[in-house]
Amino acid sequence: MIARRALRTALWAAAVGGLATAAAWSVRLARADAWFQTETVAGTEKALSLTPGQAAYGVRLALLIGDDDPGKAAAALRQALVSNPHDARAWIELGLRYEADGNLPLAERTLLHAAEESRVFLPAWTLMNYYFRRDDAERFWFWARSAVPMMWGDPLPLFHLCGRVKEDGDLIGRLDIRKPEMQTAYLFYLLDVGRPDLAGPTSRRLMRSNRKADVPLLLDACDRLLAAKRTGDALAIWDGLVAAHRIPGGGARGGRGGLLYNGDFAASPTGHGFDWRLPAIEGISAAQEENPVGLRLAFSGAQPEDAEPLVQLAPVDENGAYVLAFGYRTSGIAAGTGLYWRVGDANRGDIIVSGESLASDDPTGNRIAFVAPPGCHLVRVALAYRRRPGTTRISGFIVLRDVELRRAAQPPSDDPPRSRVMK
Repeated sequence: MIARRALRTALWAAAVGGLATAAAWSVRLARADAWFQTETVAGTEKALSLTPGQAAYGVRLALLIGDDDPGKAAAALRQALVSNPHDARAWIELGLRYEADGNLPLAERTLLHAAEESRVFLPAWTLMNYYFRRDDAERFWFWARSAVPMMWGDPLPLFHLCGRVKEDGDLIGRLDIRKPEMQTAYLFYLLDVGRPDLAGPTSRRLMRSNRKADVPLLLDACDRLLAAKRTGDALAIWDGLVAAHRIPGGGARGGRGGLLYNGDFAASPTGHGFDWRLPAIEGISAAQEENPVGLRLAFSGAQPEDAEPLVQLAPVDENGAYVLAFGYRTSGIAAGTGLYWRVGDANRGDIIVSGESLASDDPTGNRIAFVAPPGCHLVRVALAYRRRPGTTRISGFIVLRDVELRRAAQPPSDDPPRSRVMK
């Protein structure tokens, strides 16, 4: 009985002693952390004196010392590695310290050891930067490919660094980037650094993913490609989005074999790519007509004397013959007051053809024939207003329906275009 009591007493005393020790250690850790949070050399040294085995404290101390005392900084890192030989951050900082001291062989071995200790992004990223500074492209691309599967957070710094080595728009293939999110980020990067001319292949990769979240970026890419005169790449994006039903209204090339999109105005214009654009112009407003379908453009009389309230870009072949056909009616707009269609070379800015003045209270239609000049692969089809001398600014509206641009069987004759009455 006495022996049992003695055993219980001993166990209780041991437990109390253990709790006391744990409590004291917790207090010690709290004090060390408080000193560590000061982010000063003295405070970090105090934290290390309270908890000598904290490798992270040694790394922080080395960073705080920096180039003020390189030897002391390196010593702090080596001591951190004594406490934890598997601390990759300590190996990285020590390797960078060796590089700063000019000991490149030891720096390389140390950084490679960090990558062996930790198969995460930071060691690979550090080696990418190291070999970039050494102008070693082969090893740079090896570690770039290694870094991609471990990538987290913002990938733009990686793209920027890779672009300084080589930028040809094929980084996705070179690094075997498979995540759609990173492919999207690469397209954003290309547009952001002003290289829409390289955006075509990446855009086509994203098209295959068919993600709704990518549509705004792809539309932006389409616009940038058009501005960069990359009509074919822009057209591939637009037709792909239309075929995937990511853009409302009609099919590719307007759905009826024509070259204009949304020519019946069944969907609200997106203002992007090869759809209608409705520039915001004071005194001019737009609204959809429903029965029958059409687009109403109203002029208040306060609009500019020269404006283009409706524009669409369309692909053409140089020296090809085309016909722009359209239906319309007007109200309150007199003949010869300056409302008309015109077609121009989108890249050169030249006017190819201008149509007759539009004015008809009854539904009617007309057509304009033209030949795309040599070197022209993109035309700008625009409803234009320019106040004619001797007239006041128009105040009324026009309703447009069934606007089509088609390849003509033969070049236009010298005869004026004929009108037709819509039924």
